[in-house]
Amino acid sequence: MILWTAALAGGCARFSDADAVKLVRDYNNRVIEAHRRGDATLADAVVGPAEGKKLTGLIGVKTDQGVRLDARLLELRVLAIDRHGGEVVVHTEERWHYRDVKADTGQQVGRDSTDHYFIDYSLGRPEGRWVVNGIVFARPPVVGRTDVLGVPHGESMMRPDPPGGSPPEPGREGTR
Repeated sequence: MILWTAALAGGCARFSDADAVKLVRDYNNRVIEAHRRGDATLADAVVGPAEGKKLTGLIGVKTDQGVRLDARLLELRVLAIDRHGGEVVVHTEERWHYRDVKADTGQQVGRDSTDHYFIDYSLGRPEGRWVVNGIVFARPPVVGRTDVLGVPHGESMMRPDPPGGSPPEPGREGTR
């Protein structure tokens, strides 16, 4: 009886592949809404500290420019799910549609874009709950527009931190 109870408890506590995919979908839905509203805290329930900090920066750049990102996930296809120790990596292929809109009127600013990505979502439990710890492009993204407000041509707003930690603070020598 004790072994059966322990096995049952262990099975219920397992983070399944379906749970991982659900977390990725929830992350995307919350990030879409956070960008639309200009409020990164809307994603707090599904992001780890480092990913939350990146999201706050991305949304802050848009907010400082008086615009919001209106994003729509057109397609998400799960390619594989890997487990490494206490980490789960969900590999996806995605198609997105983006447009920047004025925060006060909702009027489109600049061109819209339809993009194609291969993304790896790193999931973990840094504070006892499953969250997205980080995302990286598994392949270079294919983007429809190359001019993004506030970002020079050829640079990405979603590039991962350089090896060895966070990027240098803005305004200091050696920044990108």
